[in-house]
Amino acid sequence: MTGEKYARFREELTNELNRLQVGSSSYRQQTVQKALDLSRHVTAPESLRDRETARHYVKNAQLQMHEDQLEDVAKMMSMAARCAYNSPEGAFSVDMKVKLEEKRNRFKAFGLLIKS
Repeated sequence: MTGEKYARFREELTNELNRLQVGSSSYRQQTVQKALDLSRHVTAPESLRDRETARHYVKNAQLQMHEDQLEDVAKMMSMAARCAYNSPEGAFSVDMKVKLEEKRNRFKAFGLLIKS
């Protein structure tokens, strides 16, 4: 496992935890915290993109939690892995990447906000 891939996975979970600090239920915060705790032991985080694999991993961790929360932790880990490793721009051809960069530069030249 490369440190960069592992760091991206942990960063996604940390960002989710930070986002949920304001205005979310304590249950959701606990769910993300448990996913973050479990992520320390993941050897291949990119494999958790598949929800069934994530569910199997969380069940094998043998944590003391209800079945519903176990499912929610698996969903959270799966979502974080998909966000970290399924970048749509990574699938673009070189030509498409060049066109996208040109478009971004045009927007920046006019001082417009862009989503990236």
